[in-house]
Amino acid sequence: MTDQINTTAQLLVNGEWRDGAGEAIPVFNPATGEQISAVHAASEADVDAAVAAAADAFPEWSELSIQRRVQYLHRMRRNIEDNKEELARAITLDQGKTLDEARGEVLRATEFIETAIAAPMLYHSTSGNVAGTIDARHVREPLGVCVAITPFNFPVMNPSQFSAWALVTGNTLVLKGSEQDPIATTSVVRLINDAGLPPGVLNLVHGRADVAQRLIDHPDVVAVSCITSSPVAKAIHERASLLGKRVQANGGAKNPIVVAEDADLDLAAEGVVTSAFGMAGQRCLAGTRIIAVGEVYDELVEKVAVLSDKLVVGAGADAGTTLGPVMSAASRKRLEESIATAIADGATAVRDGRNVVPQAGTGTTDGYFVGPTILTGLGLDHAVDCAETFGPVIVIHRVESLDEAIAAANATDFGNASTIFTRSGTTARLFEKRSRAGNVGVNTFPAPPANFTMGGLGTSFYGDIHICGDAPLRFYTEEKLVVSRW
Repeated sequence: MTDQINTTAQLLVNGEWRDGAGEAIPVFNPATGEQISAVHAASEADVDAAVAAAADAFPEWSELSIQRRVQYLHRMRRNIEDNKEELARAITLDQGKTLDEARGEVLRATEFIETAIAAPMLYHSTSGNVAGTIDARHVREPLGVCVAITPFNFPVMNPSQFSAWALVTGNTLVLKGSEQDPIATTSVVRLINDAGLPPGVLNLVHGRADVAQRLIDHPDVVAVSCITSSPVAKAIHERASLLGKRVQANGGAKNPIVVAEDADLDLAAEGVVTSAFGMAGQRCLAGTRIIAVGEVYDELVEKVAVLSDKLVVGAGADAGTTLGPVMSAASRKRLEESIATAIADGATAVRDGRNVVPQAGTGTTDGYFVGPTILTGLGLDHAVDCAETFGPVIVIHRVESLDEAIAAANATDFGNASTIFTRSGTTARLFEKRSRAGNVGVNTFPAPPANFTMGGLGTSFYGDIHICGDAPLRFYTEEKLVVSRW
């Protein structure tokens, strides 16, 4: 598989591809633990050059009509669509998710671009007559040089969505991808840039936290978007806001799934397994705190266990794999230590994903595999059940009433997503009303479509304007009031 993929990860600065002048960061295949490439991080001079290129490109780019900018987005989308299989394989190689999951990510990337293509339908000035010959109108203008710091779990989708919206609204952008899977991000940025973008409109840098920090602190950067853990999101929000920049900082989650007494348990069990173990649990909407009401508990635990046994652990590129590796050796170690801690503190491991062996194929025991893990017997305040899991590990709780279930669902500082399985519209409505989460699912996974704004409350989001839907239009533009008399 490696032979079919360009494993070169580089910086894009002012329209030119080049290696960074910073440290060489090794890139590993999560399915084997083998180093497959290295990316040279951006130096301070590289970061400054990328921001300078974006600043130089902004005046001309922002003066283009929005219809002209949309034409570039059409070409971006077409380039990604024409190379979707190669992109999916790049994702699987250096991120680890299964090919089907990677193909789904590429599809989502094109959907986000399609939503941004609709921007001319939303990008209107409003006007009105104040009195006599005095008119007032609101106009939207781009901000300037923006920065997007994207995570490892969606190395194609997130760079695509931020690029589409920042650029269509007339801004220029510096992307900082994850250093853990830079091959996929470099691949998609090549395709986006090959839409014919003028030099400097889109730039890409790689590196660790110091690179992100220099971008945030740069005086020419006016807005920062990021998707990361909650502590880092909070720090970025505080720092960038202090510097007067516009910020949307998306953090982590501890997403509850409530299974009511009247739920369809087959549907609920399937929903739990899909939500918690899809993408090896490495997504901010994964449901990892499972709350069963009353007598359904035992049967739910059994059904979830049976379904988890059907998951096939292996390399994402192998046919038949339904659960790929986690991102890194550090992720695997963290998850294994969490499982050990929970068991030492009295939890029962209904299923223990430590020491799992991948199916025969290209995956090896040196890969970063963690099997589906189901824990019971932990309190809601236990550290393992309070922290974001970000791996295929769930805790199932039993409560005796819907009120207790909702209280347990809300017993977290996070507020990204919550789900309930029930046959009752009244129960669903009550849960929807009382849930303290920005994305609520009823009998389904609450992943927002590209044309709907994604929620996020509590420590799951820092800022004023969310991502997805038409929210980026508001984030990436400033309203100006013009009052005129003729």
